[in-house]
Amino acid sequence: MGRRHRRIRTPIGGRTAAALLILVVIVAVVAVLTPAVRRELRQSFTQMPTRYTELYFTRLPTVEHDVAVVPVSLVDHGSGSRTYRIQVRLATSDGRFTASTVTNLAPRPGVPTPVVARLPLSSDSAVVHVALLDHRQTLHFRLSARGSPTPGGAP
Repeated sequence: MGRRHRRIRTPIGGRTAAALLILVVIVAVVAVLTPAVRRELRQSFTQMPTRYTELYFTRLPTVEHDVAVVPVSLVDHGSGSRTYRIQVRLATSDGRFTASTVTNLAPRPGVPTPVVARLPLSSDSAVVHVALLDHRQTLHFRLSARGSPTPGGAP
């Protein structure tokens, strides 16, 4: 009572498998030639630079007793700089600067370093300009002297 083993045929024959393989190769070549796919592949297999400096408002700038209070933070993500200079300036609505201060910071890598600049206001409204000197990062905020942040205060 020997059982015969029957060969099971798959629906994909030799020609169909070859055509499918050619189709997969064509799709892969087209995908690799697409800029977005190339960029993703490069980022997957290449160590991309992660050195940068982060500058941001810790809280929204406010006005307290005719003084602009501007809280900012800086995080050094391995950029190699030992010290940074942050300049905070106030300007009138027509662009004339009315107050300025520069603060030196020596942050530890990866650790937020907060600083609060306090500048006297000389008009009802002012624009806050924050710059990381010798770098390209800047921040801007329009505040109102009548109790900022208000609907008039905006980044």
